Amino acid sequence: MDPARHAAWDAYLAVRVGLLPDLELLPVQDRRVAAKLAGLAVRLRQQAPLWPAYGDRLVVVASRARELQRAGDRTSLTALLRVMLLWLFRISRGAARLPGSQH
Repeated sequence: MDPARHAAWDAYLAVRVGLLPDLELLPVQDRRVAAKLAGLAVRLRQQAPLWPAYGDRLVVVASRARELQRAGDRTSLTALLRVMLLWLFRISRGAARLPGSQH
């Protein structure tokens, strides 16, 4: 698997297996949720250059997710993370074009 797809799959698993289950069980403002979001944000910022069509957007989404977590907005945070999952899955499958993009 190429590095971009592998990195996307690892990030996907971090959200799907690590972060979302904690978000269902813990208070949204729990420090463990905050720590996982912070780690995800760092990971996405480092790997963004691997994903030309999605990298910058994922960094922005991670930043917004951290804001929603600090505000205690579980519903919006969960919805945003599900969008992130969709993008990361598409990248990991090699289908990394944004809707309507030509590249």
